[in-house]
Amino acid sequence: MHLIDRYAYTSRIRRIDPAQKAALSGLVIVLCLVLDQPTVGMLAVIWMAALAVVWAGVPGRVIGRVLLAEGLFLVLAVVGVVLSFSTAPPPPAFQGIRVGSLWVSTSAGSLGLAALLVSRALGCAAAMNFLALTTPLVDIVELLRRLRVPPVLIDLMSVMYRSVFVLLESMQRMHTAQQSRLGYATRRAAMRSSGLLASRMFIDAYQRSTRMQTALESRGYSGDLRVLSPAYRHDARIYWLGAAVTGSLLLAWWLS
Repeated sequence: MHLIDRYAYTSRIRRIDPAQKAALSGLVIVLCLVLDQPTVGMLAVIWMAALAVVWAGVPGRVIGRVLLAEGLFLVLAVVGVVLSFSTAPPPPAFQGIRVGSLWVSTSAGSLGLAALLVSRALGCAAAMNFLALTTPLVDIVELLRRLRVPPVLIDLMSVMYRSVFVLLESMQRMHTAQQSRLGYATRRAAMRSSGLLASRMFIDAYQRSTRMQTALESRGYSGDLRVLSPAYRHDARIYWLGAAVTGSLLLAWWLS
């Protein structure tokens, strides 16, 4: 999460209106879902990765690692679509092998369906990666305010997001203190230290939330955390990019 924030805040397009970036990402997601062809999803991945690297300045190795991790997860997720397991021999339309008393089979149709699922999901994930790596949370919060999302939901999201970093830092300090006292020298000691760490983290989170609530009430909190809206700039290139992406995806779908 620290890396995501770092790249989002140092992005070249950090100051562009988040509504434009969200609209571009949403457009790609809709096209990937509507145009059900594997080539459309893979072309969307190329588009979003290229925009993140060339336009936003995100390192290519970061985009590659993220897409690789997401791709491996999706491939594992569609194993159940590709392979069928049964104790009876597969039909003639299926190709299978026998492993002991179990038949493992697949078909061309299942392979095509798996490729479609992976490509569509990866295209949508690439669009979300582009938005996450170029738009900090404060900009997304401002966009949600414009969209009239209930303030209580926005405040909960902001507080939870901030609390994650605070609690992670607190957990790291506790873990370091335990290690310096040989709290993880043996398996028994490690289990005991892990239990103490988890219980202390729960107490720490509760105490922090209580102090935060008291501080907010003492400052006149009325159900809405009001902050100044950042200044953004509109970039006309996004409209041309949106048209180019739409045209290329439609062409890929038509040629498929």
